Amino acid sequence: MELVKEQSSVKKGIEQQDNKQIDYDKIATSEDFKQLLLYKKKFIIPYTIFYLAYSLALPFLALFTNILNVQVIGDITLAWIYGISIIFMSFGVCSVYVKKSAEFDEKVKKILVKEGL
Repeated sequence: MELVKEQSSVKKGIEQQDNKQIDYDKIATSEDFKQLLLYKKKFIIPYTIFYLAYSLALPFLALFTNILNVQVIGDITLAWIYGISIIFMSFGVCSVYVKKSAEFDEKVKKILVKEGL
């Protein structure tokens, strides 16, 4: 019974939001929103470049150099270590992004509250 009440209150909240006229242009031109975009860009561009460079270095090194043929431990070559390190690097970049996205969400909430939404 409470679930039905909760669902109806959520539905009312959504309908109320739909009835509000959202001025996207005002939000997009606000200084806070511009700062958010700048903040996101400062994070996303360097991490994307790092991720692509790290990922594309493996095929580049494998095709054009012999550095990955170096045996590090027994028959394990540097290519294996580099290849496996890409997995850990991906997890690292992903975890950093998840933490940063929480910050982005908080900034978006502040902007929405400031705009009265």
